[in-house]
Amino acid sequence: MSTETQEPGWGGPQPEPTRTWSARKTAVAAAIAVGIAVAGGVTIYAVGGETPAASQGPGGRGPMMFGPGGGPVRESLHGEFVVSDGKGGYKTERTQTGSVTEVSATSITAKSADGYTQVYTVDAATVVNNGAKIDSVKTGASVTITSDVSNRAVSIVDSSGRGPRR
Repeated sequence: MSTETQEPGWGGPQPEPTRTWSARKTAVAAAIAVGIAVAGGVTIYAVGGETPAASQGPGGRGPMMFGPGGGPVRESLHGEFVVSDGKGGYKTERTQTGSVTEVSATSITAKSADGYTQVYTVDAATVVNNGAKIDSVKTGASVTITSDVSNRAVSIVDSSGRGPRR
């Protein structure tokens, strides 16, 4: 019987792996965590629909996400995001912050500071200022509009102070 130490090989005992994270793996994990936090914030805003005056950005320009000091979403002018549909699935919604250029009983047009202009359909299901009527929103008002992908307005928040808030 030999007392020689056998080299690890196929089928033989293997050395224990060293379990350390590199700086790169740590940075990737941190980036993923930040991405999840941002997605969660957008989802919370989208599900809530109404943006209280206390959570408006400076000058009432759109939603202020992540509290005072905000984050990249705080000053967003327009964009698209995915939220839960409340039934175990997901849906895509759009948002725009800007000035009203036209408004009627059936549509509203908003123009963002960067010139982006969009027309949205308004119907009985559109929530305006947490329960007001669309006629409370006037041309020139600062608004944040959330819509579905067909540009049907889901919610309109008049942050100019002209529309009633409940």
